[in-house]
Amino acid sequence: MGYPSKPMGITKSTEYGLLKIDKEYIVMGIILGEGVLGYLIDDGGIISACPYQLFEIKENKLPPNWYFKAFAEGEGVYPYQEAIWGYKELVLNEGHYEKLIEQEDEAMRIYFRRKVEFEKELENL
Repeated sequence: MGYPSKPMGITKSTEYGLLKIDKEYIVMGIILGEGVLGYLIDDGGIISACPYQLFEIKENKLPPNWYFKAFAEGEGVYPYQEAIWGYKELVLNEGHYEKLIEQEDEAMRIYFRRKVEFEKELENL
């Protein structure tokens, strides 16, 4: 699968060793950066944004409590982040996504708290 030149740090030799075939992942956010759409997921406590092409979508609905933000030129994260969808803190708290990727404790606590809430919602469907 080919990608544009190194979006989100991806190269042709990038491996996604944590991902498992046929495992279902809960998407906690969607990030558009450098023209590439990535799903924010976790596996074994490791949070990462992975290209959408690696996944098959089972449910095409977005959670009703998701937020959206588009970024413009001149904002510090553009073009690495062009748009973001997800839980409130991911979208509205500046720097939250970067702190997640850097595995900062507070950001990870928020992420996993929101994930538990989302899993409870899914159980009640």
